[in-house]
Amino acid sequence: MYDVHVIFNDTPGELARFGQLLGCNGVGLEGGGVFGVDAHFLVAEGEKARRVLVDAGFNVQMVRKPLIRKLKQARPGELGEIAAALAAQGVSILTQYSDHANHLILLTDNDKLAAEITEPWAAHAKDEFTS
Repeated sequence: MYDVHVIFNDTPGELARFGQLLGCNGVGLEGGGVFGVDAHFLVAEGEKARRVLVDAGFNVQMVRKPLIRKLKQARPGELGEIAAALAAQGVSILTQYSDHANHLILLTDNDKLAAEITEPWAAHAKDEFTS
């Protein structure tokens, strides 16, 4: 899985154009969201998504493998625990969202260290997408 970071034009219809373009080209969205004009979406085919979007004039900032973890949904406080564990080791979370299967999607300033720190949460994943 790949996180695609796009800066949308601040005009009505950009999300519609984005979603329709990817869908018409066989790229499914597995999670993500729009935050102002910044958008992060999870896709299986990162380079295909980049190519399609750039060819259509979208401002693709980056395509990268995110850290994917699973929190126990029935236990409150796990997001705080994983964030605190990262912060204690000096790792900043740059982007956080969920996919359609309730996996935690993280982009950090040190993905290698973040992967090591968050390994206990990887064991809870039903399907392993970790980088």
